[in-house]
Amino acid sequence: MKIKMCTAAGEEHGLINTLTNSVPDTGFKHIDPKIKSQLEKKKKDDARIVKARYLNSRGMHERLTKPYCKYAGDPIDVYHLIPGHTYDLPMGMIEEVNDCDVMPQRSGLIEVDGKDVTRDGSPLQADKEGIRLHQLVPASF
Repeated sequence: MKIKMCTAAGEEHGLINTLTNSVPDTGFKHIDPKIKSQLEKKKKDDARIVKARYLNSRGMHERLTKPYCKYAGDPIDVYHLIPGHTYDLPMGMIEEVNDCDVMPQRSGLIEVDGKDVTRDGSPLQADKEGIRLHQLVPASF
């Protein structure tokens, strides 16, 4: 039995809900036998529970609520993550969150989400690497 995590204000976080999946587990029966063993190994590795700390580049006020279900037949787990907290998460979810593409900021850009890119409000002179919004860092992998 899992104990639900709550903040002092009563906000639930971590694994907040588990839903049943109506898609049956096929056991990779239609997959080429050459790669079936690789997929089974990957599924086992993705299900491994590890400790990770959630970070958000916009600060401590923004949360990440995300359903996770990678394979047919797996339950749909809904996670609500608060920046700065450490969670027990499946490795597949950590990879999914960390593999999100980071959009670079292109030259000539004036503002992003209503905020100036440069201090003086002038356009960006050269392309700039984007910032990753959500990130899960290892606490113990």
